[in-house]
Amino acid sequence: MCSSDLEELAELQASAVIKKIGKDKAEEIFHQTISKVAPEGANIDLFHRVASTIMAYAFDIPETEQEDEEGANEDDLVDDDEQKTSLAMIPLADMLNADADNNARLHYDGEELEMRAIKPIRSGEEILNDYGQLPRSDLLRRYGYVTDKYAPFDVAEISTSTITDYLYKDLGSELNKQLSAGEIESRLELAKREDVYEDAYDVGHATEEWPCIPDELVALVYLLLIGEETLAAIQSSKMGLPSRSKLETELVGKALQRILERREREYATTVTEDENLLQAGNHSNRVQMAIQVRMGEKVVLREAKQEAGKFQGDNKRMLGKEKREREDDDHVSQKKSRHR
Repeated sequence: MCSSDLEELAELQASAVIKKIGKDKAEEIFHQTISKVAPEGANIDLFHRVASTIMAYAFDIPETEQEDEEGANEDDLVDDDEQKTSLAMIPLADMLNADADNNARLHYDGEELEMRAIKPIRSGEEILNDYGQLPRSDLLRRYGYVTDKYAPFDVAEISTSTITDYLYKDLGSELNKQLSAGEIESRLELAKREDVYEDAYDVGHATEEWPCIPDELVALVYLLLIGEETLAAIQSSKMGLPSRSKLETELVGKALQRILERREREYATTVTEDENLLQAGNHSNRVQMAIQVRMGEKVVLREAKQEAGKFQGDNKRMLGKEKREREDDDHVSQKKSRHR
């Protein structure tokens, strides 16, 4: 990768999309397999160009139930909420541009592919396909461009390692404790058992159906903060995870705010600075797109922080007996101070 490419990638700053590019993995595939059968003159740069072109024009086609039944093996199994797909090149679809505000969509019935209009198209109006609800970071990574119409789908990724690294440092005084690595791992295992664990979580713009902060992230932070009494009750299955409204305690909200603030500070520029850079318009198109991506992620983080600031649930239930004992100790200390 040349220096100019590295400089352009650096403009993405702390965006998690950089880790998803997969350049190292692609080069490993080239050296292990492709290079052994490639024609004379083929090299790694040509491989990257060809592979990127194919991926930019390929579509995921859902496999039919019959195909799944006939060709299924242990390696092909997927979760019930995931649909197995095959990668296909479709010249008809590649004739069209795409945008989030589209008027056509590719349909597949198991045998035939059809590009269908999904709304009236006036004479002379451009026919636009749809890539789905992709954040601009993935739009840039997969197809090499961004548009403002995909901005509503922007997300910012927060890794679980970041959450555990900072959570107890930032809230040590409120918790009056520091968990060991083993104790943290035990809580993460509980999160896996409760099906709320992920290596990283995406926060996005709130919609009528979904909040900025996903339920799984709220539940993870709750499990990392709960008192030993409540933790033991959940581990022994005497108590399940409460509903989202009860997970949104004041302490969980405060923790999420700190985590989101830390994540935003990983970027080298602020939203305001990015806005000024975009208004100046004196950068290359690729740099402009990188600024749009990183600014969109920071806007999402701020919205999520505002949402976390509205968590007002009582902390007593999650902290359990420990909280009550600390409150009793504080009450006794206050009485002693008054009598001195």
